[in-house]
Amino acid sequence: MDSHAVGKLGEVHTEQYLVEQGYEILARNAVFPGAEIDLIALDGGVVVFVEVKVRKGGAYGREAVTPAKQKRICKGALLYMAKNNLTERQARFDVIEIRGAKLTHIKDAFPYRGPMF
Repeated sequence: MDSHAVGKLGEVHTEQYLVEQGYEILARNAVFPGAEIDLIALDGGVVVFVEVKVRKGGAYGREAVTPAKQKRICKGALLYMAKNNLTERQARFDVIEIRGAKLTHIKDAFPYRGPMF
């Protein structure tokens, strides 16, 4: 199985996990100029932007999401929230890592890095 297919399987597994945890999925693979966000969900009233990392080795969890990638995710998050009239809501950036059968959910994995509204 190629890495793209493995990543998609990881996203499906993550979505199932989030739904089981009570999250409402708002978008999958949301594409913005210069950015793609794997999953966007609601956790209560908080808009959560989720980056999914399927790992066999190498960088772990939040370290696998470089500062440049964080900036791109934040830019996409800002665009998504503005487009969907969610600018009054709190936002959070989570990373979910999957290694084999183990899923690790890192809430507030990184702070917002970008312009303010």
